[in-house]
Amino acid sequence: MGEQFKIIIIDDEQGIIDSIKANLPPEYIVDGFATSKEGMEAIRDNSYDLLILDFFIDAMNGRQITEKIRKTDDEIYIMLLTGRAEEAPGMEILKTMDIQMYFEKSANFEELLIMIESARKSIEHSRREGSFGIRLKRLRKIHNISQEDLGKILGVGRTAVANWETNQTEPTGENIKKLADLFRVTTDYLLCYNANFGDSPNLTKK
Repeated sequence: MGEQFKIIIIDDEQGIIDSIKANLPPEYIVDGFATSKEGMEAIRDNSYDLLILDFFIDAMNGRQITEKIRKTDDEIYIMLLTGRAEEAPGMEILKTMDIQMYFEKSANFEELLIMIESARKSIEHSRREGSFGIRLKRLRKIHNISQEDLGKILGVGRTAVANWETNQTEPTGENIKKLADLFRVTTDYLLCYNANFGDSPNLTKK
């Protein structure tokens, strides 16, 4: 692996924080916080690649914390943990919250480590210059459009745009054409049939 991968954990179970720290290799930098206030302050003051967030913490729950974080950070990858799946069912959470992954604490701990590694690979893949996601992200930033606003333009949710930018999913052919028209580039450029950013002459603000 190249650069170190930074994880923040917000979970009121110190044992979860300690176990994740102890079982990840040294290329991971892991900060853990047992309160929502401390965790959100750390996210405000630092740059993290992945947030591992307990759903039931203190006065705030995972949904409220996610909503606050997304007001200022639409890029951090969020994995939600819960020990009470009956109160926070996975499919409902994934559909209604602005997160990328969901994990039940009752599952095998080894599976959690696998999911963390999977999240790392998705994030690193999305940052490669030769990927659809990073080209979309760079174009969006050049044109000063938020993920939420881009979703509104295309008639999709912000989470859909976030998933495109991390290469977890791709937009439909129709939306790829809309994106190309919006950013004034070719669909070939968006789909990485051209080699690099320099192949597109239109990377300027409107």
